[in-house]
Amino acid sequence: MDDLAKPPPRISELPEERRRWSRRPESRPAEILTAAFEVFAEAGYERTTIADVGVRAGVSPALVVHYFGSKADLFIAVIQDRFASFVAGEEALLASHRGTYRDLLHQLLRRFWEHLWEPGSIELALEVKSKRSEFPECARTLSELGGRWRRLIEGVLDAGRQQGEFRVSGPHAARVIGATVMGVAEAARCLGGAEPRPSTPEELWTALVAFLDHGVLAAQGDPQ
Repeated sequence: MDDLAKPPPRISELPEERRRWSRRPESRPAEILTAAFEVFAEAGYERTTIADVGVRAGVSPALVVHYFGSKADLFIAVIQDRFASFVAGEEALLASHRGTYRDLLHQLLRRFWEHLWEPGSIELALEVKSKRSEFPECARTLSELGGRWRRLIEGVLDAGRQQGEFRVSGPHAARVIGATVMGVAEAARCLGGAEPRPSTPEELWTALVAFLDHGVLAAQGDPQ
């Protein structure tokens, strides 16, 4: 069979650079957001350039600007995409759950924990905190999403308390739980490397669940 008669190669058989350009245009915004998230998390806002994002995404800087405008607009889009999709997924999990509220709470906290440990998540959140005066919209977005997540946890606590599974409920308990999970992950990611024997994520998770179950979240009637 001569070259003219050969079928065109499948996209999966093409070199990486050609595969990127063979994808349909509608996939490119998502790819740019993923690349931008990685670059912002690694380099920080100040040191990141549109060109850096284009290189990581395998597209031209002009295409990044075409879809997202300025670097500031891209940063805002990354924050909204990264964290809003997570909260929406948690809300969907609540709507479809059919087990106990303790199981649901464990699932929600576990998913939050894993989200925090994904490379770049905490780094990006800290970048927003440091730039909150420059990007009030990003800070407001994170605050609003944090509020939605706390209300989600509050609803689980309230329902579980009504069923006799929990001894605490309400907005204050939900805030403490969220801050505890976030604080442990943030401290471990940012300071764990300086410890002689840093804890692994699983070791921290096991200790965190034990603390919550036998303290704040202990079911009524459980041994103390």
